[in-house]
Amino acid sequence: MNKLIVAVLLALATMASAATVSYTAVSKKSQKEADQLAMDGLAKQLRSRVESEFAVTKTEDAAGNISESVLSKKKVSTDIVIKGAKIIHGPKQDGMFQATASVDTEQMASKIRVDLAAVQDKMKELDPIIRKDILNGDYRKMTTDMIAFEKLADEYAFNLENLSCLQKIPPELKLETAMGKLVDFVVTNLSTVKMETDLTSEALMVTITDVAGPVEAFPIALTQDNKDLAHEKTNASGEAVFSLAQVKKRKPTGEVTVHADLNFKYVRTANFITQTVSYASDKSSCTFQFVCDGPAEACGALQKYLNDSGLPTLDKPGLPKLSAKLTFSDKFNSGKTLCTSRVTATLESGKVQLTENAQGVGRDADAAQSKAVQKLPATKIFDAFTKACK
Repeated sequence: MNKLIVAVLLALATMASAATVSYTAVSKKSQKEADQLAMDGLAKQLRSRVESEFAVTKTEDAAGNISESVLSKKKVSTDIVIKGAKIIHGPKQDGMFQATASVDTEQMASKIRVDLAAVQDKMKELDPIIRKDILNGDYRKMTTDMIAFEKLADEYAFNLENLSCLQKIPPELKLETAMGKLVDFVVTNLSTVKMETDLTSEALMVTITDVAGPVEAFPIALTQDNKDLAHEKTNASGEAVFSLAQVKKRKPTGEVTVHADLNFKYVRTANFITQTVSYASDKSSCTFQFVCDGPAEACGALQKYLNDSGLPTLDKPGLPKLSAKLTFSDKFNSGKTLCTSRVTATLESGKVQLTENAQGVGRDADAAQSKAVQKLPATKIFDAFTKACK
């Protein structure tokens, strides 16, 4: 009988230890630091449990030979929030503060599942509201509600990441399942929205309609070289008007992309309506002979940039000369994977001289320098040197 009781107690102790993870840390500085080190160590313990999981795959060839391969199933690199952890202070020895942090992983997983369910309920409440927004043509409210929905999705994903450190995630808990078919519904209905553009001598007019007619308060953005130039919302007639100054903010001649300004994370932005509009300066420029003092690749990039911006240049004697002197300051990141280059460009033609600075990033110095010269203010350069050739 006594042996049976001892065996049961040992089994219970084994079960408890299997569900509990702990870490002990010491600090010379303070008890607070020892507590923090213990919690950090506990987090690493939980992450390492996931990193050490492997899957064994067996394969059989035509001859009947069986081979095994081992593949890592998951590696967690994000932070983990530990719910329900306990810290016990040990006796201070030799001036060292001691702390042991422990957590019952089953209880922690249970708490995370409760949080996941609560977030999922909120997402389910927002789902029909967003659908109603779209069906009512209220894209302004849809945008606000969709952003709130995506914040919940981020919270859900974070909790799910924490849970993955403790146990395998069942398919029904995955984010794609939690979001249901809402994203597809949003994309499908946004495909009914149509855009028309009209570039006049005074402005760029954008008109947005859907199956019900003009769409009011629809957000529109102008983008050039991956940078937003301007933002507007449509009026009651479904129209948004951008001045030529907004269109030509970065380049006197070029192209701008007009697109829906809906910066969603989980909706495929490729499905949004978009149009490219070409424009040209109303000022004409003479053709310059381009002479450049600087790295060959950067000089070539600058010449192309000027040509594309409406300031034609050739390597041809006899034309008005446009001289460019380029000096760079390059700096790589700690991993030597990216280079940041700052350019000082001095351009001169006749009595006109202009010095400008810009910065670019690339995988190496040449790429970063080429990016930097393309960030120079093209409109300012154009305005200065169209006067120089008259």
